[in-house]
Amino acid sequence: MKNFKYYIRFCNKFNKHYLPKLKFRILDERYNYFYRRIYNIDEDDINRASFFICIVSFSIIVLLSLAFLKLDLSIIIIYSLILSFMLSFRFNLTLFHEVNKMETKINTILYLIKIDFSLIQKTLKNNADSCVNFIKLIKEYQLPIFGNFKYILKRIHEGYKPEDELFELLSPSKDFNQYLRHLLINNFDNRYEIDEFKEGTLEKNFKVYLREIQSKISIIFFIGIFFPIGLCFLILFQVIDLIIAVLLIPFFLYILNFLCRKYVKKNTYLIGVLKEYSSLEKKKFNEFLLFLESFAINLKNNISPERAFLKSYTQNKNLFVVLNQTIKSQISSLLNFKCSFHDMIQFFKLELKSMRYNIILDAIEKFVAENANYSSTKIFEILHVVHKHQELEKKREVVIKGEKFKIFFFLFLLPLLIGTISGMFPFFVLITSNINSITSASLIDFSNLISIYNIFLIFFVFISSLSITSINFLKIINIQKKFLIILISNLLFILTFLISFTNILNLI
Repeated sequence: MKNFKYYIRFCNKFNKHYLPKLKFRILDERYNYFYRRIYNIDEDDINRASFFICIVSFSIIVLLSLAFLKLDLSIIIIYSLILSFMLSFRFNLTLFHEVNKMETKINTILYLIKIDFSLIQKTLKNNADSCVNFIKLIKEYQLPIFGNFKYILKRIHEGYKPEDELFELLSPSKDFNQYLRHLLINNFDNRYEIDEFKEGTLEKNFKVYLREIQSKISIIFFIGIFFPIGLCFLILFQVIDLIIAVLLIPFFLYILNFLCRKYVKKNTYLIGVLKEYSSLEKKKFNEFLLFLESFAINLKNNISPERAFLKSYTQNKNLFVVLNQTIKSQISSLLNFKCSFHDMIQFFKLELKSMRYNIILDAIEKFVAENANYSSTKIFEILHVVHKHQELEKKREVVIKGEKFKIFFFLFLLPLLIGTISGMFPFFVLITSNINSITSASLIDFSNLISIYNIFLIFFVFISSLSITSINFLKIINIQKKFLIILISNLLFILTFLISFTNILNLI
């Protein structure tokens, strides 16, 4: 809330102003509810402020461009409109993205909540209040709606009915709201099984992402390839100044990074999806899942969690490579009575250093504390969810692998093409300078027509644009040794540029 204090204060200033509203997204009731409830702001105020930002930024960009750049007025207006809309778009959706993060965080652990509550239901006595126990369970999770459940518990202690309090609750997550309404309708008597869980929003979004990813990669290819090619011809035919070309490089870097982050490296927050992590990290996660599976099997034999933990390691220690030392240190502490099972899990989380592991281990610790006998089944249900997510990730990997040939083809073709065209720069300078006769003495005249400074700028612009393209293309297929490939690509450009440049000089 503190991070958005000035943002909210600025937007609230437009509450009584009758400015046009610039709206970029239609919000449903959940987002409007949280805008008003948490941030004390109305959507219309944000839209009015966005229009103000758009007009002011457009005016400033146009005035600065007219003052410092010698460009056609129509070009200035076009890119000023684009930049002002981009600024107002980011401004308008600031709170939307914050509420969306809350929704994603809740959806990430919703499966674990369902599993955890089904375990509680199995262990409750017949006369226990399932509704109150559900409220206490959610209160223990580190969720954005934690404060709401703390307030609900306070109201229950004051004599209010728990069900009535939950009926009035609205969370940022549509999936959580549906789950809660289902529990309320069934009087918290519905015993969920993992196979009955429907796909959540995160899984559906990931499937949509899989269907769209090839088209989105094609967009990145188009921009990454045709920007340097288009820039090459614009410079050679003197449509834009060299200084403008240099200034376009940071813009190109931002656009390509943004598209890769938005379209390809989009974080789905699925527990079982590792995406761009290294093969070592994936191996570590698979070893972790193997350990959990063995731990669940041993718990099923009605032994203590500590013995199950020890037995799981001794039975499979030859299969652990990445996690061997981590698990071994926890076992050593346990055997020397230096820590309890709870402390061991906490140290385990610190060693693994990842939110993904922490979420799973926190859930398992709760299962074991609530009922060790039933926790085995619940661990298998978590593993089932993780494996479903891994299947989705495999589909993504298949799509990405299909793009490898295309990426390597362009990475080595593009520097050859750009190097050849940009090396012909002297020839085009002579043509545009209206030199009608080319003699053997033209080389001396040519040195007066083009400076080393301009050649350096040309070289810098294209080597930079090719490096940006190479880096982002390699990000798509998640190649670890990027430096070597980028170096080869750049060397090809340098070699082609020098050959083309030298040949043109020899012809002049």
